[in-house]
Amino acid sequence: MSLPDPVAPRAMVAEFNSFCRAARANGSGLYGQLLRENVADALRASFPLFTDRIGSAALEAEIDAFLLRHQGTRPQFHHIATEFLLFFQRHGPATRERTALLEYEWALLAAEIDPAAVPLPFTTMDDIALNPTTRLVLLRFDPARPTAAGGGVDRPHAIFRTADHQVLTLALTLPDCLVIEHVREVEAVPSVSLFDALDPYLSLFELQTSLARGFACGLFCPPHKTIGDPA
Repeated sequence: MSLPDPVAPRAMVAEFNSFCRAARANGSGLYGQLLRENVADALRASFPLFTDRIGSAALEAEIDAFLLRHQGTRPQFHHIATEFLLFFQRHGPATRERTALLEYEWALLAAEIDPAAVPLPFTTMDDIALNPTTRLVLLRFDPARPTAAGGGVDRPHAIFRTADHQVLTLALTLPDCLVIEHVREVEAVPSVSLFDALDPYLSLFELQTSLARGFACGLFCPPHKTIGDPA
C-alpha cells in the first residue's frame, strides 16, 4: 500500500510564495541580492561572450526584468540559462546581434552537456552517422570573432562535442550540407550508398574532401551500436 504524497499546509505554502515574490521583486534585500548574484554567476558561466558584451549594468537590468516578468517552466536552477534565453528572445532589446550571440552560446552549452556518447574519430568506416551531439545553426558572424560585427549573411555551421570533450564550431560547405542532409534522413548510411546517392550532385573529390574533414574533426562517426548488435 503506497502512502499519499505529503501536502504542505496552506499557510506554509502561502508564506513560501510570499517569500519568493519578495526576493524576486526586491533586489535590495538580503535574499533578493543573493538570488540576483546566483543568476548572474550562472549567466556569466553559461554565456561569457554575451555577458561581457552587454556589460554589468545592462546585465543587472536584464536579470531584474527576467525575475520580475518571466514565468519559468523549468524550476530547477540548472535550467536558468535556457529560461533566460527564452525570456530574452521574447522581451530582450531589439538587437538581433545580441540575441544571435546568446543563441550561439546556448547551442555550445547544449552540445557540451548532451548526454549522448561520442565515438572515437575514424579515418574510414563502412557506415557513416552524424555526431549525435550535433546542432546545426545559421550564423551571421565568425565564431572565431563572435563579438565582431557580422557580414549580414547567414552561413551554416555545425556545433558538436568531440570524443575528447571539446566543443567545436565548424563552418559547413555545400558538400558538407548535402552529406549531412542525406545522413540525417536515414540516421546512418553505408559509405557505398552515400557515394551513389550524391554522385549526381558532387564530384568524387568534393565528397571525399567533405568526408575526410568530417572524419578528422569528429562531425561524422560510426553509428551507435546497442547491446546485441554485431561488432
